[in-house]
Amino acid sequence: MYGFTGTVVGVCCGEGIALASDSRGTAYYHVLSKSVQKLFKLEENIGAAIAGSAGDIQSFVKLVQSEANLYRLNREHAISTKSIAQVAANMLHGRRYYPYILEGMISGYDEDGPHLFFLDPVGGKLEERKFAAAGSGANVAYGALESGYTDGIKLADATKLAAQTIKNSIERDAATGDRTVVAVIDKKGYRELSEEEVNKLLKS
Repeated sequence: MYGFTGTVVGVCCGEGIALASDSRGTAYYHVLSKSVQKLFKLEENIGAAIAGSAGDIQSFVKLVQSEANLYRLNREHAISTKSIAQVAANMLHGRRYYPYILEGMISGYDEDGPHLFFLDPVGGKLEERKFAAAGSGANVAYGALESGYTDGIKLADATKLAAQTIKNSIERDAATGDRTVVAVIDKKGYRELSEEEVNKLLKS
């Protein structure tokens, strides 16, 4: 159970992307923390959802955020979602012999619309048109996403689907648990929902 603990999902639609995660950190059969951060803002319009070892997640995300900041300083404009996803994939590939214990996704809303990229631990990068899931509860999550996703889905419904998918994973995967955390990315940028907003999504 040590490894890609917890579950993260991303749901993409024409209006933007919804990201969601749990907040549990585990090692083998021990719950180490109930408040592990798995959703991150990388740029004003770009976010990441990462499952795995808490230390590796923190180290990796800080490096990616630094690359995004350097790009902005050097070019005087923000990096694109595709470019930062490629930078992240290159970092992971460079560590493939001693890989980070993590997997997840980078997503954002650019001038040409929303993008959702899945990243594996050794640098594989796949652009997903509908949804993606990662972590120990990914198999459960994919079942919920497959049954709940419809073509032309609106962002409000995509956000609800992402939240309830994590709820399903919490109920069925021992390494996924505690809080459900949700963020949305659209043309206005990245925003994490309040606990009250998330509770409404889970109850509706």
